[in-house]
Amino acid sequence: MADIVTSTTIADNTREAVFAFQYQYVDTGNESAVLKIDVSGLAKSSNGSTCVGVRILECWWVISAMTVEILADASADVIILHLTEGQSGYQDFTKFGGLPSSKTYGTSPTGDVKFTTTGTGAAGDAYQIILRVAKEY
Repeated sequence: MADIVTSTTIADNTREAVFAFQYQYVDTGNESAVLKIDVSGLAKSSNGSTCVGVRILECWWVISAMTVEILADASADVIILHLTEGQSGYQDFTKFGGLPSSKTYGTSPTGDVKFTTTGTGAAGDAYQIILRVAKEY
């Protein structure tokens, strides 16, 4: 039986998007650079431009018995956030406009966002992560 993984788009408008991601270990193992936000598939700007990157504005998380790296997709993926084992939390980056755009990390960035997990391997290993992002065109 495969691990239980869901990605839900809660909101997607011309300026922002909100996503919820859930993972529960069953028997498969760690996620490795799994695509979570495909920026080209998000709602276009009011003038029809395609999204090329996102800035994380807020992040809520609950993590049990693993770590999660939120990555900017590039020729060599770059860690945007590292969420550690056995924690829950909230970070608000809105006072300074959010973290740098996912399109600005590394060499040949795509703007997409991926997750990698480490340390999974037992029943109950899980994460719930919500990201509110600003869109870049």
